[in-house]
Amino acid sequence: MKAFITPMHELGEFEEIREKLVRGKGMLQVTGCIDAQKPHFIYCAGENFPYRLIVTYSDLRAKELYENYSFFDRNVLYFPAKDLIFFQADIHGNLLEQQRVQVLKALNEGEEVTVVTTAAACMNYLVPFKRWKEQIVKVDMESVLDLEKLKRDLVRMGYERMGQVEGPGQFAIRGGILDIFPLTEENPVRIELWGDEVDSIRSFDVESQRSIENLESVLLYPAAELIPTRKIGEGLWNGLKRKPGRRKLFSKKKGRERSFPESVI
Repeated sequence: MKAFITPMHELGEFEEIREKLVRGKGMLQVTGCIDAQKPHFIYCAGENFPYRLIVTYSDLRAKELYENYSFFDRNVLYFPAKDLIFFQADIHGNLLEQQRVQVLKALNEGEEVTVVTTAAACMNYLVPFKRWKEQIVKVDMESVLDLEKLKRDLVRMGYERMGQVEGPGQFAIRGGILDIFPLTEENPVRIELWGDEVDSIRSFDVESQRSIENLESVLLYPAAELIPTRKIGEGLWNGLKRKPGRRKLFSKKKGRERSFPESVI
């Protein structure tokens, strides 16, 4: 990539811009750069910065910048806005959630990354990053797993239980075998247990179900951004009970009020 960067450093105006960026004081405005040149300019201007954030005005423009910028830098991710009306979910499934979680994973693992996003995505509320990180489950060859507890945890983390894993965000349990397809992985992972101890971890092909490679460990990132705690679940449950027409469903039974169900959390 030196062929793209070296000519830029020969320009006095660019060197002045770089100097101001390195000092990091105040806002810097650059004009006179056409759309086709912007990815090249951003890549050169962001040289040696571990994290770069590109914010634009629309999803269409963000995707265009993402595709053009990936020519210069492979470590680029697209962070879309949340689908508040679930329109995109009907078309793309959990693709938007997958793209957002990929960015959170990169930030958690300290990767040098460029994130392309929109002003609308920057306006979305996010849970505290520290709380989200606490939900990550690490499984290695020395792990001891309670499969029933892990099953409840995976549902709470946004995973969908299926008879067989077919896509990202799904998991399946057959005896002492857990198949799971994290949103952050290219292939699903099969965890085999001997009793409650991990016997093997390996990735496999989702279509042929054949193993690809053995793994020493795997990080199971949440398949959603908002992970309901018991306190949040009880708040939603109590809110439902107060709704008109729902009082009969949540009425007292045998002298005591029905308790908050474990299946909700």
